[in-house]
Amino acid sequence: MKFAAQIIGSIAISIWVISIQNKKRSNILKFQAIANLLYTIEYFLLGAYPASSMNLISTIRCLIFSKIEEEKTKKWNIFFIILILILGILTYKNLLSITPIIITIFYTISSSKNNTNLNRITVLISAFIWIYYNYKVGAYITILGNILEIISSSFSIIRFKNNNHKD
Repeated sequence: MKFAAQIIGSIAISIWVISIQNKKRSNILKFQAIANLLYTIEYFLLGAYPASSMNLISTIRCLIFSKIEEEKTKKWNIFFIILILILGILTYKNLLSITPIIITIFYTISSSKNNTNLNRITVLISAFIWIYYNYKVGAYITILGNILEIISSSFSIIRFKNNNHKD
C-alpha cells in the first residue's frame, strides 16, 4: 500500500507542477483537480485521512471554480469552508491533522479569485508547510513534489509577474 501511495503521489506531483505553469485560471484548476484526486488516493492509502478528505474537497472545488466566474465563488467559498471544517473535525487525529485543513482553506480562498499569481503564491507558501506534514505521514515522494512546487511556483511568479491572466 505504501509503495502504491508513493507511485500515485509521483503522478500527482507531475500534474500539479504542470498546473502551475498554465496561464489561464481555468486550466490551472482543471489540472489541480486531477492532481488533488490522486493525492486523495495517496493520503488514503497512507492512512492520512485528514489530508485525504481535504484533497477530495479540493478536487470538487477546483472543478466547480474552473467553470464559474469569480463573482459567483463567494457562496461556494462559504460552502467549502464549512465542509472543510466539518470534515476536519470528523477526521481530526492530532494537532498535525489541522495542517491540511488550514492549507485547504487558503487554497479555497485563493482559487476563487481570478488572480493566477495569488494562486501561485498560495502554492509556494503551502508547499513549505506540506513538506513537514508529508514527512510526518510518510508521503516521502510527495516531499520531492513540494520542492518542485516551490521551484515551479517561483519560476511562474517571475515568468507571469505582470500578467494576471483573466479567463
